[in-house]
Amino acid sequence: MSISLRTNIVHHAIMKEEALVQFKLLLPAALKKRLETHATLNRRSLSQEIVVALEEKYPAAEPDATSDPAARMLFWLAKRIRRRNPKPGTPRDKQAALYERIAGDIAERMKDIGE
Repeated sequence: MSISLRTNIVHHAIMKEEALVQFKLLLPAALKKRLETHATLNRRSLSQEIVVALEEKYPAAEPDATSDPAARMLFWLAKRIRRRNPKPGTPRDKQAALYERIAGDIAERMKDIGE
């Protein structure tokens, strides 16, 4: 199995229902090298490492923006996990990111149905 196929499988396993968008990104060489080093240490692809960094910098919408109780609860749980500052890529960090994505998805779907 090729590396690109394995990477593609991993991306789809992690970001199942999210639309993946491919685009060119220009980075300073030193920053790319740091990202590659962290990606190797965290056993992730460069793309996955960039996504994790961006998710941390730009988390999902705040729970105050939604009235759905399930979404609010998931946002609250994610916020509690993030208060302890889990290291990027750890199971707790991934759990918080998952809660945020699910809560954001619930909030969006509730808007679509008029709640």
